[in-house]
Amino acid sequence: MAKAASLFVFPIMFFVMLSLVEYNMGCMAVIGSCRYIPDCGASCRVRFGIKALGYCDRDGAYGTCICTYPCLSDKINI
Repeated sequence: MAKAASLFVFPIMFFVMLSLVEYNMGCMAVIGSCRYIPDCGASCRVRFGIKALGYCDRDGAYGTCICTYPCLSDKINI
């Protein structure tokens, strides 16, 4: 009986931990062509703050400058 009860302890603890955590993927924005924006990282930090990351996605002829940054929210995430 004790062994059967212990099988449920870890899944229940895991479920409780996951239900208490709010996962935030962040936000993403396309700011233009890499042809006109030579440094995507610097442009993203100027536009969205110091925690923003930028990269050039070479999907076309010149590529697209894409920024990822923390979303603005009134909620406090713990």
